[in-house]
Amino acid sequence: MHNEKEIMDKECRIDLNELKTDMGLLRTQLFSDDITETKNRLWLFKQKLYNNETFNDFGFLISMKISDYDSILKEYDSNVGNKLLKQVSNYMLHYMKDNHLKYEIVRYMDDNFLIFMHDLNEDQVEEHISNIQNGMSNYKFKHRSKIFQLISNSAVMQYIENESFSSVLDQLDDKLFQIK
Repeated sequence: MHNEKEIMDKECRIDLNELKTDMGLLRTQLFSDDITETKNRLWLFKQKLYNNETFNDFGFLISMKISDYDSILKEYDSNVGNKLLKQVSNYMLHYMKDNHLKYEIVRYMDDNFLIFMHDLNEDQVEEHISNIQNGMSNYKFKHRSKIFQLISNSAVMQYIENESFSSVLDQLDDKLFQIK
């Protein structure tokens, strides 16, 4: 009788651990972008913002927009555009990991990534973003005989807890427009 209870307890723990693992995988899939290895908009709204769409933490938000993405889509197709997005996200993810940064990257729109950076000051954030942009501009994306240079525009804003996400995003868009 005692052995049966131990066996049942062990089986329940195994089932519970499997369930936790499966739930973790589902959560990862739910909050991951389909094309890149970044997070998606759902993650942003469920994990980064309160229900009233204000930030639930503080840090720096960077909007990084890929130049010429629309013209690449028009000239080629979405498969080429998706490969470009994948390479851009891979480059950014590797840079962040290699530099041991505390970050989250979200593919917010087709050609626009939002990068959240923490535990840095503004000069450090701008230096890292500049390094990413310079590194990407030295990287060549090739499709058949055509070579594309990965160029992006970026803007940085500091945000605080309870600040409106849409307000910060509008300010970032204004900065991006001025940079163009």
